[in-house]
Amino acid sequence: MAKSTMSDFSPSAELICILRAKSYSEKKEGYKTDDYISLLISHSLNSFFAMTQKSFLMPGNILSPQIPAGSYEFLISRIKYIDEFFQLRASEFSNIFILGAGFDSRAIRFQNQLQQSRVYELDHSVSQSNKKAKLQELSIQSPQNLHYIPIDFNQQSLTDILQELPIKKGEKSLFILEGLIMYLSPSTVDSIFSAIGNCAPAGSEIIFDYVYSDVLTGENTSYGSREVFEGLKNIGEHWTFGIEKGGLATFLNKHHIKLYDEADANILEQRFFTNKQGESLGKLNKALAIAHGIK
Repeated sequence: MAKSTMSDFSPSAELICILRAKSYSEKKEGYKTDDYISLLISHSLNSFFAMTQKSFLMPGNILSPQIPAGSYEFLISRIKYIDEFFQLRASEFSNIFILGAGFDSRAIRFQNQLQQSRVYELDHSVSQSNKKAKLQELSIQSPQNLHYIPIDFNQQSLTDILQELPIKKGEKSLFILEGLIMYLSPSTVDSIFSAIGNCAPAGSEIIFDYVYSDVLTGENTSYGSREVFEGLKNIGEHWTFGIEKGGLATFLNKHHIKLYDEADANILEQRFFTNKQGESLGKLNKALAIAHGIK
């Protein structure tokens, strides 16, 4: 998750943690996820911003007016999409990189599946220190195969970091960029994907979510798009990178990555928010989509 400049916390990272915690406690069909670690961490968040958002943890349908339409449902879909992949396939990868990890807990929640993998969380040093302090405060031990690598994506090269790690030839890597690239500059995103395309062994995979470029210009008026873009500004965070609708494959091909799966809001609604009777359980914000690529 993106880090606010000159701050010891990221509003978006704390908000995501709180919403994950709310989802864990959900009773509504389609809304429950399994991130119990976020529930524990959320109770310990004590910034003014976090304290004003704690109503999210209350049972029922309570959501702050600050949460744009469909954003909570997209978040839940994103969690489920990546968690299902971890459950089924994460053990296939020797190295797992979680970029902009924030309060991500998959290294802990899926540690049985990841026993033979090396897991690297890459994030701003202050964000990592904050996270490790929270885990220590809660007596939650990080797995021995979890490694924290501090990085400022705007200032440091992912290529340099990947080249310094003990990655053997032929070892497949998995890259998770959840809620990250929309907060970075186009040149920084290009640098990250170039690093993955050039350094990751063949067969490596990447999962990320992204914003459509016309959301940034205000031209996209689909469900929740303008609300989420403006809502982030209100908490001091900004989306600065988007991918043109229909241009995902071209974007990935430029970095020697093949598009494997593209899930927009409609596809995610059908997969995660439609019951067996075909009834809709929730509507997703249409500013974002999820992508899965293979090197």
